[in-house]
Amino acid sequence: MRAIATDPVEVMPYHAGMEYFDCLSRLHTALAPQRYLEVGVWRGESLALAHAASIAIDPHFRLDRNVMAGKSACHLFQCESDAFFAAQDPVALLGGPIDVAFLDGMHRFEFLLRDFANAERVCHPGGAIVLHDCLPIDPRITNRDQSEDLRRDAVVPGWWAGDVWKVPVLLKQFRPDLRMVAFDAPPTGLIVITNLDAANCTLNLAYDAMVDAMMTVDLADYGTRRLFDLLAPHSTALFDHPQALRAALFPGTALNIGAAP
Repeated sequence: MRAIATDPVEVMPYHAGMEYFDCLSRLHTALAPQRYLEVGVWRGESLALAHAASIAIDPHFRLDRNVMAGKSACHLFQCESDAFFAAQDPVALLGGPIDVAFLDGMHRFEFLLRDFANAERVCHPGGAIVLHDCLPIDPRITNRDQSEDLRRDAVVPGWWAGDVWKVPVLLKQFRPDLRMVAFDAPPTGLIVITNLDAANCTLNLAYDAMVDAMMTVDLADYGTRRLFDLLAPHSTALFDHPQALRAALFPGTALNIGAAP
C-alpha cells in the first residue's frame, strides 16, 4: 500500500458543528426509534444515548457507564460484527426491524461496507443508518495503518479515521437510491443514510468489485476537497430543530419508523 506523500497535504477547515455525541442524542430525540443497533461500542458513550431496545456489538467491550438506562432491553454481543450477522437475527431479537443503526466499528472501508449491507438488510425501510468518521479533514488520519507515527503531523493527530471515507463514495456510485445527508460534526463528520431497502442486493453482488476498485486509493490522491464537495456537509445546527431534521432526512414522506414494514 502506498504511503501518503502528497506535499502540501490538502486539509479542510476543522468541522465547525456540534460534537457528534450531541448530534446522536438529538437524532434519537427527533426520530424516537423503538429498536436500535450499534456496531463498535467500546466504552458505551453512544450506546448510553439510546433509550430504545438495543443490540450492541463489539469484539472487546470496555463499558464504563450504565448503558441500560431508559432501555427495555439491551443485548450485548462480544464478537466481530461479521460473526454476529452470520449467526443472529436482529429482527427476531428485538421483535421487529431496526429503526436506527450506528456503525462505528473497524475503521477499514471493507468492514464498514459489509456492516452497512448487513444492517440495511435488517432495518425498517423508514429507518436510518448513521456512519461515523467518513468526512475526515486531513488525509494523514486516514491511513489503513493505525500507527501514531503516520498521524504525528495531522491537524487532529490523536484521531484515527481509517479509510472508511471510501464507503459513502462507493454508495454514491452504486446505490444512488439511498439518501445521504452529511454533517459537519467534529472531529470526522457524521453521515445519516435513509431511503433504505432491505431487499436490495447491489452491495453484496458488487462487493468484490467495490473493494478492488478502492483498496489502493488514498485520500491524498482522491482529494479531501473533492470528498467534501461530493458529500456537501450540512450544518449540525439542523439537529436543534427536530422537524427540520426529519424533513431533511425523509423529504416528502411521513416518518413512520417503529411500525411494521
